[in-house]
Amino acid sequence: MPRVQTGLETLAASDFKAVRNMRVGLITNQTGVDSRFEDNASLIVRSGKAQLTALFAPEHGLLGTQQAGGKVADGRERRFQIPAHSLYGKLREPSDAQLENIDALVYDIQPVGARYYTYLSTLKGCLEKAAEAGVRFVVLDRPNPLGGEAAEGFPPFDDRFRSFVSCAPAPIRHALTAGEFARWIVHEEALDIDLKVVPMRGWKRSMYYADTGLPWVAPSPNMPTPATALAYPASCLIEGTNASEGRGTTQPFELFGAPWADAHRFCADLNGLGLPGVWFRPASFKPSFSKHAGEVCEGAQMHIAEPRALRAVETGMELLAALRRQSGRFAFIGAENRKMIDLLLGNDAPRRALEAGAEGREAAAGWEARAQAWQEKTAPFRLYD
Repeated sequence: MPRVQTGLETLAASDFKAVRNMRVGLITNQTGVDSRFEDNASLIVRSGKAQLTALFAPEHGLLGTQQAGGKVADGRERRFQIPAHSLYGKLREPSDAQLENIDALVYDIQPVGARYYTYLSTLKGCLEKAAEAGVRFVVLDRPNPLGGEAAEGFPPFDDRFRSFVSCAPAPIRHALTAGEFARWIVHEEALDIDLKVVPMRGWKRSMYYADTGLPWVAPSPNMPTPATALAYPASCLIEGTNASEGRGTTQPFELFGAPWADAHRFCADLNGLGLPGVWFRPASFKPSFSKHAGEVCEGAQMHIAEPRALRAVETGMELLAALRRQSGRFAFIGAENRKMIDLLLGNDAPRRALEAGAEGREAAAGWEARAQAWQEKTAPFRLYD
């Protein structure tokens, strides 16, 4: 028996109290299952306590089949023959018409604990739309795979770079569950909304995903294991460069590099920095898709030996600096005034510092104090001790 029960299981145990006798729109994907792998839609329909009238799919789609950035189409759920609306196509939040037959929006998606994973943006947009429409919003809470104790990586938030990968002034590793994040957003934006968070049972802030006893269902095609989630706050920053973050391999975000890198020199550089909790092994790989598809890349595999010691975002900044030292072919990608790395970080100052030759930790100066202030600011919205 898992040590933790998710909000979905708490809802079922309450006889579906939070949505009883309501028409429900369910925001979910393949991760919306209980510890016996029964999916949330089936549980709601079978209960007879609420009417499931629509499904809403985030990035990667209802079944998690779309690669990053791939548009998600509207459709119908084949078992129940109800609409399955896309929240990653023409619309990023439900339309007024889609909410006409809904009394409560229910959010049930497994997060990964990093701000730039787009499910947080979906949560925020749906909260705002529910407040505008006067619809109840229910979050079925799930574990933060990175635990709930350590927040890190908090550049000053520049609203010019607000985007779907940087939706709110929060640290990159924010240390909140989806339910807690929703509570903070409601406060931060003064939303007039009927928000209900259905809590987990048994989750503690010290728990990483492996401690929960829950099965892992990959929340997106390139998040196959909890180990990937640990690496993600660091190596996702490589998405903002012309190096590969390991998409198109069996170990995305744990492998990274480029055709122009030297694996041994790269790892000697990184390991010489003495970064806590992590070691880098020289590695070569050939992505089957995404950046450098079909080309042999040299770089590293990141081995996280001590997850609680790892400073993931600081490590990510050092990865960028080390890649830049590898070759004059390294570049940050995107439009001159809107580079991808600036969107991920919510600020262009770190990139400019790296381009001027700063070490990763130098470019991240002051972030730790800001993350600590965030911890104090968000304490009232935490649901678990």
